[in-house]
Amino acid sequence: MPLEVRRMRHVIALADHGSFARAATALGLSQSALSRSIQSVERELGSSLFVRTASGVEPTDGGRVFVVRIRQIVQLTEDLDRDLTNERR
Repeated sequence: MPLEVRRMRHVIALADHGSFARAATALGLSQSALSRSIQSVERELGSSLFVRTASGVEPTDGGRVFVVRIRQIVQLTEDLDRDLTNERR
């Protein structure tokens, strides 16, 4: 199943904020909804993206690589959306 851009944004937010609570707030989601989303991504990939610690979360080595790549995909998607919007004007 292809990974949705929305869920890519969830992974990026968690990596950026280092906490489910802070990332969920930034995304306007409940903490449990974000947790389910991240678990779903990890299940689909068959790999853990984050290590849960007492102070929050940190990306695994594979998680860091994944976040770099999906940042590029999300940026390209946003660029395409902007270009299409400008083209319609």
